[in-house]
Amino acid sequence: MELRPLLAGEPREIEGHHLLGRLGDGGQGSVFLGKDAAGRHVAIKVLHARLLTNDRATRRFLRESATAAQVAGFCTAKVYGSGLVDGRPYIVSEFIDGPSLHDLVFDGGPLTGGQLERLAVGTATALTAIHGAGIVHRDFKPSNVLMGPDGPRVIDFGIAKAMDASTTASSVVGTPGYMAPEQIAGESVTSAGDIFSWASTMAFAATGTPLFGRDSIPAVMNRILNAEPDLSEVPRPLRGVLEACLAKDPAKRPTADDVLMRLLGRTGEQAAGATRVLEPESARRRGRTGGLLAGKRRKWTAAGVGVLLAAGLVVGLVWRGGGMPAASGSVATNRTIGVELGGSAGPVARGVAAMAVGNRKGVAMVAYADDVARVVRVWRPEANGEVRTLKYGTYTPVSSMALADVAGEQTVFWTDTGGKLRRWRVDQPAQGPWRQVCPSGGARMTAGKWRTRAALFIGCPDGTVRIADMATGELIGQEPRAKGPVTALDLGGGQDTELVVGTAKGWSGTRGTLVPGSVRWLASIDQNLVAATVAGRTSVHNAATGRQLRTFSTGKGGMAVVQGHGHPMIVGGDGLTVWNARTGEKLGRLLESDAWAPILATGDGLLAASVGNRLRAWSLVDEG
Repeated sequence: MELRPLLAGEPREIEGHHLLGRLGDGGQGSVFLGKDAAGRHVAIKVLHARLLTNDRATRRFLRESATAAQVAGFCTAKVYGSGLVDGRPYIVSEFIDGPSLHDLVFDGGPLTGGQLERLAVGTATALTAIHGAGIVHRDFKPSNVLMGPDGPRVIDFGIAKAMDASTTASSVVGTPGYMAPEQIAGESVTSAGDIFSWASTMAFAATGTPLFGRDSIPAVMNRILNAEPDLSEVPRPLRGVLEACLAKDPAKRPTADDVLMRLLGRTGEQAAGATRVLEPESARRRGRTGGLLAGKRRKWTAAGVGVLLAAGLVVGLVWRGGGMPAASGSVATNRTIGVELGGSAGPVARGVAAMAVGNRKGVAMVAYADDVARVVRVWRPEANGEVRTLKYGTYTPVSSMALADVAGEQTVFWTDTGGKLRRWRVDQPAQGPWRQVCPSGGARMTAGKWRTRAALFIGCPDGTVRIADMATGELIGQEPRAKGPVTALDLGGGQDTELVVGTAKGWSGTRGTLVPGSVRWLASIDQNLVAATVAGRTSVHNAATGRQLRTFSTGKGGMAVVQGHGHPMIVGGDGLTVWNARTGEKLGRLLESDAWAPILATGDGLLAASVGNRLRAWSLVDEG
């Protein structure tokens, strides 16, 4: 587990514990490693300073310690105390010296044999204790299971609530890839929801991949609602247990007690109980089903997911000001949104020339070129850790960059001011062979598919777009697209027929539409809409007709389009302001000051930015 040095302004001692360093950051706060006079190590979680004015976030933070304290210590990190330091709430808990399940699988691959069986039994035991204490966790997932030396521990009770219909209904929270169908649909969340999330987590541990995919949030949620999961790679007898737990109807899932009995090989009535109808705890006490519509088959459609996302029911975008956004024009400009990964202390990078966002086994990664240090680096924002660094002997400034998985190997691509395309397989100590793709000068690049091949689209100063195969670097196509140097380009929907190109004279689409002005940034919103930045203003246009629909003041910094919260969002300007790209509604901003970012990069709901001399990253679709 990586321990990072304390930064200026961070506390050095809390409740008699000397702080040794920072273990990590989450949506709520930073976690520090402390040591008391007796030499005992503890984990101390401190609420982010930026959330002190958010009553909802503060209440939730304080509720976490009270909730965790109700559960048996062998299942969770035991809470030792809580209080205030410099006006900020903190929680002191047992330090679990081990990685999260997510990191363990990411680094070492799927679990097998006895290791997988012990995980399943240990976490099912934890859920039995949690539910026995009358608590619904509501965010059970791989990153909330710590693999301690004495077995797995379930952590993060920040959104857990008591089993009561009045507190578990209508507010949808959690992590989309591990939510139960009823959780997505905004219905009452009972212990049955935890069972579904537990099964999804065990499937991840057994296969190494998220059960419902890792692509767009709407696609993942649609599969959870409607598709039967593929458990063919999960060994028996665990597979049979997971099948029962993944029933779409919560009333048909087993309880945690039943799951544990089946995992332990019990037979007879106890094992048969794994398929009995499950009622929420509060309903059992009242002798009714609590409105779960038991016995009725549920039907959800992709359109339903769209309505849910548009209605803002899923907490994919965290509203720091509390509640949902007001009508257009009434949102305070200082509202901070998004979950910052790794906190505000990302890697120092004084000369970022280009960035790209990708992922490795579902974990977000950011590649960037530092022209001052003359290096290309890959950064993992979630853990705020550097993955690899490539240092040059002879360095040519970078003009654009892409990050992609090529044949199972994470690969960074970039173009330089000499017109060359370079690539580096991150696991290799040196870059691969380069190729001259433009006659001279800087080039702009975007990644996608050309016909059936994964390809890079490279805009050159002569106005052409060269197409290179990602796997080989070979040039496989060329298209004359515009008159004058290409200054920006993007690929809407991943198809070459939707390529849009910006030049010093404007941008053009597949039908030859030309919008005047020197284009600095360009981003496809969907198949019909394109955002283009000219002279500090970003305008949204219909790609087929060129008609301007709305404009945003994004200033001298970068501009990007992020898909999240059920709609595309434009990010840019002072404080990295966020707007709904379709309606023009100002949603808030990512920074607490008027700072701006010259370079932005996006992918999978993640936004990376160079702010001052550091890199920072935000998740706009996932709280967790």
